[in-house]
Amino acid sequence: MDFLDTIILGAVQGFTEFLPVSSSGHLNLLQALLGVGEVPIFYDVMLHVGTLVAVFIVLWPEIVAILSHPIKNKLGMLILATIPAVVVTLVAEKAAPETFASVLDGKYLAFGFYATTGVLVACELVAQRIERKRGIELPQAMAMGLMQAAAILPGLSRSGSTIAGGLFSGVGREKAAKFAFLMSIPAILGGVVFGAKDVAENGMGDVSVPAVIVGAIVAAVCGFIAIKFMLRLISKYKLYGFAIYTAVIGTVVLVESMTAGHYFVNPFV
Repeated sequence: MDFLDTIILGAVQGFTEFLPVSSSGHLNLLQALLGVGEVPIFYDVMLHVGTLVAVFIVLWPEIVAILSHPIKNKLGMLILATIPAVVVTLVAEKAAPETFASVLDGKYLAFGFYATTGVLVACELVAQRIERKRGIELPQAMAMGLMQAAAILPGLSRSGSTIAGGLFSGVGREKAAKFAFLMSIPAILGGVVFGAKDVAENGMGDVSVPAVIVGAIVAAVCGFIAIKFMLRLISKYKLYGFAIYTAVIGTVVLVESMTAGHYFVNPFV
């Protein structure tokens, strides 16, 4: 990767981690388009560290409140909401490792984007018909956790799915977004820990330290912008625009995979 590649990948990671459009799907697509192949684990880990920094900066007051008063602020809700994704990932890796690997490689990327479209449209339709709750209780936290578990499929947005889980279960729009972004902390930390273990065993890979630093900084800055943007947008506007976007990009990926097949394996074979 040259510096332009690392800047582009860092920006895409930062923006799409918190916009409901799927960071994993966009990174899979972009890596193919740029021809950079598999991104070194160390670089991927540091991009996620960058987005984690963005969460801490924007939501620092909420994080301090949770750590200062863990019972009052329901730290347990955040932990419980993380468990479904961990369980699904571990079971999938153990029960069907080859299938799970092909899914993560983006073979079904188009359908992941379509799934995001469906989730965003459905949650907005449901949100119009149910009363908003003031806060997040156990049922709402588990609903958001289950939606996050489904988002291991590339193309299915983690932030979009978790926000949708909140809206499905009656959480206020801004509260759902904030809790979804807080849920990203243990999710990203888990990925960083597993990635760090791989780096310790196999090394940094073919990537320079300056490129890694630049990518992480770009991811942090873009992640900061994306979180602030989403918190302002979701309280005033619906998510249909993102649904249209993911439907369009899903169609582009599907058509390309079925015709030229340059970027992704035909999902029907």
